[in-house]
Amino acid sequence: MLRIVIFSLLTCCSQFISRAYSQQSLFNVPSSDITPRGKIFLQQQFNIGEGLLQFNSTASYGLGKNSEIGLNVLGLNINEGSGSPFFMTNGNIQASPVYPFYTLNFQKAFVLSDLFKLAIGTQTGFAQGGHFGTYDFLNFVTIIPKYKSKIITGIYYGSDSFLGPEDRIDWIDGNTPLGYQIGLEQPIIEDKLLFIAENISGHHNLGETTVGGAYYLTHHWVLSAGFQFSNPGSKTPEALVVEFTYVPGVFKGEPK
Repeated sequence: MLRIVIFSLLTCCSQFISRAYSQQSLFNVPSSDITPRGKIFLQQQFNIGEGLLQFNSTASYGLGKNSEIGLNVLGLNINEGSGSPFFMTNGNIQASPVYPFYTLNFQKAFVLSDLFKLAIGTQTGFAQGGHFGTYDFLNFVTIIPKYKSKIITGIYYGSDSFLGPEDRIDWIDGNTPLGYQIGLEQPIIEDKLLFIAENISGHHNLGETTVGGAYYLTHHWVLSAGFQFSNPGSKTPEALVVEFTYVPGVFKGEPK
């Protein structure tokens, strides 16, 4: 029922997610856009499902020279089972992984041309009980000028403490340390409305496919929404994903 409602909203309203080349993440896959020097990027994500209300928060500061640094609070859940909801972790601090995670984020881009760039990044930090974890990635970004499409193809490394011990690539059994992530931003109305789709491989806590869109409410504020599907065999919960994003501006070195 929840899935039907979400798709009805997406189809009827078509009022969803960000201006081209301006979001630091699609939903979970990093877009490899960089916050301009001296500016601040903010994003608040809500994952809403059956028995699930989760907060994921991001703040980044532009360092210049195609780089940024910031902080994340990831996987902060609200327990709806009590009389008054309260923030909680996933309960068992001996389990792997443990949430919420408090991380430092960093990203550095290398502009190769007007059509291509590489970006490396990380989200690294600690959870309750001193559990250390990291999610590191290398993205290759391609722009197709005729359609103004942005395509992201990348690889990631995620520690077991961050993602869980499950397979990183669906069709490869065993403890493969690397997985892949892909994403698409496709303008529908230029500078106003985009279609967005992404996938992170694996059966772990972030093995998912999300489809949705982004809508520019103002020059700087973006409303994003989509539905997150778990990969077959994945531990990722299916959920509606809603994001509110403050975008300070478009980085001039971004390939267009």
